[in-house]
Amino acid sequence: MAIIGIDLGTTNSLAVCYRNEKAEIIKNSLGDNYLPSVVSIDDNGEILVGRVAKERLISHPSATAAEFKRIMGLRQTVTLSGRSFSPEELSSLVLRRIKEDAEAYLGEPVTEAVISVPAYFDDNCRTATKLAAKLSGIYVERLVNEPSAAALAYQARHGFGDGTYMIVDFGGGTLDISIVDSFDSVMEILAVAGDNHLGGKDFNEAIAYYFCKENGIDMNTLSPDDKAIVYRLAEECKISLTTQPMAMMIANIGGKQLSLTLDNNKLIEVCSAVFERVASPVRKALHDSRLSIDDIDDIILVGGSCKMPTVRAFIEKITGKRPCTDIDPDTAIAQGAGIFAGIKDRNDKLKDIILTDICPFSLGTDVLDIQSRESVMDFIIDRNSPLPTSREHIYSAVNDGQTVSKFKFYQGESRVPSRNLYIGELCVKHPPARKHQPTCTARMTYDINGILVVDVTTLADNKHYSHVMLSSSNNMSDKEINAALKKMETLKISPADKEENRLLIARAERIYEEALPEERYMIDNALGSFKAALNMQNNRRIHEAAEDLTALLDNLEY
Repeated sequence: MAIIGIDLGTTNSLAVCYRNEKAEIIKNSLGDNYLPSVVSIDDNGEILVGRVAKERLISHPSATAAEFKRIMGLRQTVTLSGRSFSPEELSSLVLRRIKEDAEAYLGEPVTEAVISVPAYFDDNCRTATKLAAKLSGIYVERLVNEPSAAALAYQARHGFGDGTYMIVDFGGGTLDISIVDSFDSVMEILAVAGDNHLGGKDFNEAIAYYFCKENGIDMNTLSPDDKAIVYRLAEECKISLTTQPMAMMIANIGGKQLSLTLDNNKLIEVCSAVFERVASPVRKALHDSRLSIDDIDDIILVGGSCKMPTVRAFIEKITGKRPCTDIDPDTAIAQGAGIFAGIKDRNDKLKDIILTDICPFSLGTDVLDIQSRESVMDFIIDRNSPLPTSREHIYSAVNDGQTVSKFKFYQGESRVPSRNLYIGELCVKHPPARKHQPTCTARMTYDINGILVVDVTTLADNKHYSHVMLSSSNNMSDKEINAALKKMETLKISPADKEENRLLIARAERIYEEALPEERYMIDNALGSFKAALNMQNNRRIHEAAEDLTALLDNLEY
């Protein structure tokens, strides 16, 4: 039975195991390191996950979903082919495929996983991630912050030396900045800052809108199919600019061939608003750590967006330091999660490594401001407090003869309680108290696994009230969780052994959508021959038809 590390990403997900004294990437059924975090439903009602599903974003946009990590923990649903799914359910399908691939790769059951999450995920998002794992059949006790995982991967590569580092984790949908101090095999997180709605997707959108503007069309009037084409080409353009000085977008929209040429200098201009949003978390993380940029020994870049030369140059510009580029930004987080899985599995080589963590958001309760008579926050645990932590405050009666005190607890930084994340409440009875007389103490205890316990003690009669807080504002009820578990059990998941053929068909359908009329004729013939070979179940004919179709698609796409 194995414990694995999983990077559950906005764009791609991957898994790592720790064996033979190193972190090892687990290849999926197609032999790839990465599994696109995309889910689709085919015409037969089967669930498709990964590359096959991603190919269907253009050909079957109403049956396909991506980037649902950005709405984890929210009471939102995604409709696929008329069926409604929560982001947790969609994520569970990705995790289930990862679990199946890992068990096939390792040859043993996967019983537990360490899943990485953005450091700036609030309690709702973290609980939603654990729920997705539960729905997939994976037990998760510990979530590890993505920058912390990246720091583990960096330290493993460099021998766990002493130093202070800034981790820039810029993925497909989120940005995290962490300040990490390493000494004597102890890795301490000093501060975190970030933006849960900033990532590679925002570059794609900026490029897509610029493409439409330059070609005199309104993005908002495009059909879902044409929008999907423009977004895919924008992403491909962005990716091309990571290795080439110039990239071109060519699309057939409304019977017209539209084009755009872009270089990295123009990309900076087109995406200026995105870059401006990157600078603020960098400054905040340094401020909260009480360090200056001169105290930072190295800047470590992870996440797919950090492969962009423009992003690397921007980080160097605002920090004055050249970032480290000797670790793979795509796999570093998963590698770190895999190492943490090794620590959890009590691997001898990792037994001396200690990874501490912090509370990314402040925690507290609402109180009445005496002067303004308005409800304001009293923060009991400050953000960036080392975990585990326990803090206690004393509270007084608001009115004469008061016999009940009601505490509402929140997570967040706003002075106004309603602008923060509500996580629960506790109502306690006590002997009658005079106005402003101290009546209760409230203690909040927050552990490394994200479990928050609130203890309230009445001062007059020494009664104790205790409650484990859950982010009940957005979480599913027990009834909803059980219903979701049954729903997941009834879904027909496409078997992995058919995936290579399905991928080829999905790719052909996607390129067909983008092709010119004469090109569509060729695709139609080749795809028909391939499907006929599949129906005949003749392996030689299938192989030959697949080679012919692949060659045609390669020629048309490139």
